[in-house]
Amino acid sequence: MHKTYQHNTTNASDNTLNYILDIIVEGVWDWDGNTGNVTRSPGWYRMLGYDVGVFKEDVFTWENIIHPEDYPRVMHQFECYLTGKINIYEVEYRCKKSDGDFLWIVDRGVIVKKNPDGSIARMIGAHHNVHQKVLAETDLIKQNKLLQDGKLSLEKIIAQKTHELAKKNLELERKIIEVESISNIDSLTQIANRKYFEAALSKEILRANRYHHPLTLTIFDIDKFKEINDKHGHKVGDKTLCSICQLVATNIRDVDLFARWGGDEFVIIFPEQSQHQAHQSSEKLRKIINAHQIMPNVSITCSFGVAQYKHGDSINDLFHRVDNLLYKSKARGRNQVFS
Repeated sequence: MHKTYQHNTTNASDNTLNYILDIIVEGVWDWDGNTGNVTRSPGWYRMLGYDVGVFKEDVFTWENIIHPEDYPRVMHQFECYLTGKINIYEVEYRCKKSDGDFLWIVDRGVIVKKNPDGSIARMIGAHHNVHQKVLAETDLIKQNKLLQDGKLSLEKIIAQKTHELAKKNLELERKIIEVESISNIDSLTQIANRKYFEAALSKEILRANRYHHPLTLTIFDIDKFKEINDKHGHKVGDKTLCSICQLVATNIRDVDLFARWGGDEFVIIFPEQSQHQAHQSSEKLRKIINAHQIMPNVSITCSFGVAQYKHGDSINDLFHRVDNLLYKSKARGRNQVFS
């Protein structure tokens, strides 16, 4: 067992302080500024795992065990306290242990005596083991950083997924519009089909009733279309249908709705046109079609029926009248507009 620690300022007759310093686990130090001697308690050695008294009792022993990364910071703090730039000397740093590892300690000290010239005569202090506290704080910082990084990553992922979802929703909306568009378009002629026409006509009738504006419906078909198919084949027949649709579509207003009713029959909704105005519009179309040649020596004509919506009409009522007018147009020689 080592000899009981003897502080150099106590009398042999009063060893109370010596015994206290001997049993303290933490490290106590006493620096004589005039001689450079540093007295260290047994607890100081035990805390770092060294045999008591193994080092020279000077400041170099202290400086040599400070972690190289901490050394500049510790010396700066120490010098600031000695020169009066700060009022308290307290600094955390790592000290080298006997096994080569480093122990986090907090070093606190106070000047207890100065020389007449103001230089340091005596300073005492203590090293306290704060290794577990620092490790816990460091671990907490790391965990907080991981949590923060995780939060940022999560936010980034959420933002990315939200963007992707919005993009997919937009694409889905486009697909829905595309599907709806396809379902409303006649596959051969690329104009509105019967389904779309019937829905549109219902809306236009409601609008006409609401604002008391005229609404007229035209129906026409291709004269002797069966003969075209029989004589020239269905490819020419299809070409005829498409050509007529292109001619009509480019010679009506944007607000007018042109649709294929079925086979070689077509319908046109003329919003806000009276029967007389729609008759004139239909006559214009008849002339354009009549002047067009699908192919050399192949000319076509169309017969038209035109009827204006009357308040209280059902769709069937309107169609019954306009269909009868188309029948009269054909019965009276075809290639004419009847209203």
